[in-house]
Amino acid sequence: MTDPWPWPADTQLDRARRIAQSYRDALAEIAPEYCSQLDDRARKFGQEWVAPELVTVDVDDLLPAADVAKLVGVQRQTIYQWAHRRFIPTHHEPNSNRSLYRVGDVFDHIAATRRKRAANRR
Repeated sequence: MTDPWPWPADTQLDRARRIAQSYRDALAEIAPEYCSQLDDRARKFGQEWVAPELVTVDVDDLLPAADVAKLVGVQRQTIYQWAHRRFIPTHHEPNSNRSLYRVGDVFDHIAATRRKRAANRR
């Protein structure tokens, strides 16, 4: 019998990424230069999640869709969809039509989605 997956809210993509990350971490220990080369290649293909950067943000920061999407590892279009479906509010830059999104609202939406997914899997 196999052990239950320790993160019940994970999607199939989340699971694949966690497993890939564990292989990456092992490679980084035994061949850091080769791991760095592979990280650079993954970034060139738009897969920044492979070697995430530590970023400090304030939950009250208002960011454009592209920046907040990169921060949470989704496509910019996903942020627009969440706003359109009223999962997150849209803010507007003063004297501009540019849409901005509060980092904390995005984090809250992701956390609520994970809680709901975990509850549905029990």
